[in-house]
Amino acid sequence: MLSLSEETNTANMRLLLFISLLWLAVTAMSCAQNVSSEEKPVPVIFDTDIGNDIDDVLALQILFQYEAEQKIDLLGITISKSFPRVVDYVDAYARLNNRGEIPLGFAYNGVNPEPYKYVPVTLDTLVDGKPVLFPQRKLDASIPEGYKLMRKLIAAQADSSVVLIAVGPETNIARLLQSQPDEFSPLSGLELVKQKVKLVSVMGGLYNKEYDFAEWNILQDLKAAQTVFSTCPVPLVASGFEVGNKLLYPATSILNDFSNGDIHPMVVSYKVYQPMPYDRPTWDLTSVLQGVEPEKGYFELSPSGTITIDSLGNTLFEEKTAGLHRFLQLKDNQKTVLDTMIQKTTRSKAVSNNVIKNRAIIEKY
Repeated sequence: MLSLSEETNTANMRLLLFISLLWLAVTAMSCAQNVSSEEKPVPVIFDTDIGNDIDDVLALQILFQYEAEQKIDLLGITISKSFPRVVDYVDAYARLNNRGEIPLGFAYNGVNPEPYKYVPVTLDTLVDGKPVLFPQRKLDASIPEGYKLMRKLIAAQADSSVVLIAVGPETNIARLLQSQPDEFSPLSGLELVKQKVKLVSVMGGLYNKEYDFAEWNILQDLKAAQTVFSTCPVPLVASGFEVGNKLLYPATSILNDFSNGDIHPMVVSYKVYQPMPYDRPTWDLTSVLQGVEPEKGYFELSPSGTITIDSLGNTLFEEKTAGLHRFLQLKDNQKTVLDTMIQKTTRSKAVSNNVIKNRAIIEKY
């Protein structure tokens, strides 16, 4: 028979063991939940006017890097510049990032149908007699309306999960919001967005008194922009002209950070866009960083409120506690933000490697 002190010690040991096992179980559950949360990529749709400005290509490359890091699931790319060969360009660029199957949508009868600068030149560029881009899709009946693709992709996602990033004219987003029930969802566009989308991150507008003009993206499809800002039923964060204009992507990175830069299509496009060397504002990149990693605090957020767009394209902010709109403001961490942009733009080696691989295949045959 155990003595009283021995029984007490045994009971204490059992209690200590129970507490230890309970702590381990709670810790394991917490870790599992954290891993699950961290490992689940954010579903993203990227709406871009690639071909108008070069920052769209930099922004797209950052998104492919985020996907390589398993931070996002890039569901699809919708094109708001209505120049047909943009489809060829985006398809080919996605293939070089190992996403040749990515769904593409197009703003039919949209704005900016002109070729402009780097899209046709880069597509037609030959180095040693071989192309730097290898498109396998072009604009035809297989490419759906941008808003229809959005409806299809969004409808298949979990509630309040999707992030829409729009960095050009807001034609596709406006058409999505105005859309009616279809084969993809019995909900209207407004209802579908309210149910499935958690954030719309847009590059558009001006939100301080430093500049006195209407911002370019807003003006290109003014009615679409007015529709988006007046009817979007979920939180919308806008990055104004004044933010990206102060964060300049350096020409030195384009010249030095890409192996085989002479055949890298982003480098080729950058050099075509303007005479080198030039540093370019990172307007679209700011919306990507905010849309994907808001928790990183790259930017200050304005108070909640409402952004309205007048008949001249001016963006007017009114602070309201229950407002769904906010806009980005620069902090004193601009070097850190720019370094992050450069690092994510330059980290991937897939593009250069795949260009070399494709050129080798051409040479073989």
